[in-house]
Amino acid sequence: MDRDFKGVWIPKEIWLDKRLNALDKVILAEIDSLDMTERGCYASNKHIADFCQCSETKVSTAISKLIKLDYLYIKSFDGRQRELKSRLSNFERQDFKKCKADLQKN
Repeated sequence: MDRDFKGVWIPKEIWLDKRLNALDKVILAEIDSLDMTERGCYASNKHIADFCQCSETKVSTAISKLIKLDYLYIKSFDGRQRELKSRLSNFERQDFKKCKADLQKN
């Protein structure tokens, strides 16, 4: 897969989110970097696990957590292939009140 990017940017609200471990943040950044089209990221858990050098179970757990925390959402799922969309690009334009309130709760 050919990607054209010069790095990974993680907003400080995510970087400092104590609900996320380092692997969660790397998986989120990887999914965000693969979310380049309207279709979203359709990489398999195996592909992400290979990239992150971890198990598919850890990827699945992280994705579930990121969806629950509203960092990702499932655009579509046909029973075989899942398409994920990242909300990271929205963080630049969004008001972080909700995110900051959530961080203060923990």
